[in-house]
Amino acid sequence: MHINSKDNPRVKLFRKLLSSKKAREEHGLFAVEGARNCVDTAYEAVCGRIKVHSVFYTQTALTKYKNTLKTDSLFSCARPEDVFEISDEIAKKMTDEGKSQGIYMIVFKVDLPFVAEYIDKNGKYLVLDNLQDPGNLGTLLRTADAVGVSGVVMTDNCVDLYNPKVVRSAMGSTTRLDLFVVDNFLNVATLFDELGIVTNAAVVRNGENITEFDFDRPCAVVIGNEGKGLPKEHSDICKNRVTISMHGNIESLNAACAGTIILWEMFRGGSHG
Repeated sequence: MHINSKDNPRVKLFRKLLSSKKAREEHGLFAVEGARNCVDTAYEAVCGRIKVHSVFYTQTALTKYKNTLKTDSLFSCARPEDVFEISDEIAKKMTDEGKSQGIYMIVFKVDLPFVAEYIDKNGKYLVLDNLQDPGNLGTLLRTADAVGVSGVVMTDNCVDLYNPKVVRSAMGSTTRLDLFVVDNFLNVATLFDELGIVTNAAVVRNGENITEFDFDRPCAVVIGNEGKGLPKEHSDICKNRVTISMHGNIESLNAACAGTIILWEMFRGGSHG
C-alpha cells in the first residue's frame, strides 16, 4: 500500500509516538527508526516475541540497504494492509534525526508483570533505579543483551524505556530482552530474595571489589541514578555492595560504563576470590 501525504493518520501517529511519552502510554505503542533496528524488530515479530502495528519504507531505502534489509521478514512481520511504501519526502518528515534512512515501524509495547512466573530463579538480572539519561539506558540494554542477562528491571522513575533515543541506542535490544518496569524498589528486592536471587548494589566505595566477588550464582546487580547513585535505603536493602576498583584520579564512572564493566564481570565466570 502507498501513503502519499504527511498528514496520513499513521504518519501522524508515528510522529506522536516519537515525541510524546503520553502518546506511547495511551496507545501502547512505540516508534522504531532505521534499517538495522527495523530488521531486528521484524525478526522478533516473525519469531512471535512482539507484534508490529505498521511498517513504512521507501524504494530508496530498499536499494540503499539491500545488504542489511531482509525484505521477507520486513514485509511479513505485519499484515499486508499495514505495510506502506512512502516517498523520500514523507520519510524525512517522520524522523527527528538529521538524516532519514527511510525505514520505520510502529510496534506494540510488551508490558511484562514483575511476578515470579516471569522470573528465572537461576538467572542473572540487571536492575536500574532512577536512571535518567536515554543514552545510558540504551547502552545498558544493549550490553545486557550482549552478555545474556535473563532480564532487566527498571523502576518507573527511570527515563521512558520507549524514548526514541533509548530505542535507537539499544539497537533492537528493547524487543529481545525481558523487560520489567516496577513502581517500588522494595518489591524488586523482596521478590528476588524470595526466589533466592542475590541483590548486589553497585556503589562508588566501600563495596566488595567486583573482580573478587562471587557472581557464580543467581544474582542481580543494581545501578542507580547518574548523579546521585542509589538511595541509601535501597542499597541497604540489597544483600551485598560491589565496587569497581579505580586507580586514577576520578571519583566515579558514567553509569553506562560502570554497568558494562560489572555486567561483563558477572558473566566472566565463577568466583575470583
